[in-house]
Amino acid sequence: MEYPQCEQRITEVSLAEILRCFDHPISEEQAWAICFQCCRKMKQLAQGLCPSLHSVFIKGPGSIFIHADGTASFKLFHNSRQCFVLHCLLGLYLQLLEYLGVVIYEALDWGIDSQAERELSEPLERLLSLMLKLDDEAMKPAVTLQDVFKACEEHLSWPSEATSHYEITCRNLFTEYMELQKTVAIIQTSKEVHLGSPLSCYSPWPSLIHELQNGVRLRKVTERPQRHVPPKEVMRSPYELLLDDIQHKRYTLRKVMVSSVYPLALSGAMLCLQVLERKLKECVPWNEQLMAEIKQPKKFWSTAARENGSRPKGTCY
Repeated sequence: MEYPQCEQRITEVSLAEILRCFDHPISEEQAWAICFQCCRKMKQLAQGLCPSLHSVFIKGPGSIFIHADGTASFKLFHNSRQCFVLHCLLGLYLQLLEYLGVVIYEALDWGIDSQAERELSEPLERLLSLMLKLDDEAMKPAVTLQDVFKACEEHLSWPSEATSHYEITCRNLFTEYMELQKTVAIIQTSKEVHLGSPLSCYSPWPSLIHELQNGVRLRKVTERPQRHVPPKEVMRSPYELLLDDIQHKRYTLRKVMVSSVYPLALSGAMLCLQVLERKLKECVPWNEQLMAEIKQPKKFWSTAARENGSRPKGTCY
């Protein structure tokens, strides 16, 4: 499949193309919006606008188109006469609403395992049951356009804003598709990415698109709020605590009284001068002391000194 070029002005895209590109089912809010906008288009065509409602063909997601302005349209039959006979036999509104219900249910179930079943909200499930004629009550009157409009309006907190709300939802769906196509085109033409086969946008993007469908809006870096995270508390040494107190001037200086008659600077200078003028006692080296003892004559002990046990100075044994 070839992707549309970003330079081309695209004003509409089929629901099938959106599902294939996103590789993800539509959300319930998008299902409400598509149902409401398609019924609005049916009402406009029923009022005699060209083309007429008898030319509408709804069969599969490829027959419904989402426009850039948030409106919806259908695939048309070229042979309006044949279509007129078909719709007269089956019932025009009933058949179109049933086909529309099938398409919406298929879009909600897109890509889900056949063994699994998607759980829908009770209001949406009730509306689809009416459109698909799955209600067990046989005597219940058939669903009409007004019933669908009423259900879509009651789904919102402010029913009077249903038209603008669902129009914005479809417009956002179209915008998300175009942004994804633009991103894929940039990646394909980038010199940093070189693959042998064309790059597919189906597999890498489901998680991203799921976040976008849940209401996440990508913002520029300049728009992001700057969060000031407080620094983590760490254990600091006493020296670091003292240094921090000194840097932030968290201290109080007390006045010191000097008792000296001399000024502080003068007394310090005099003390240094006294230290410089002080002379240490000369210390005779050990080798000189040893040589002096060797040069002295030997002295022998006297008999009295031996008896007393004293030793004359300068004598040896």
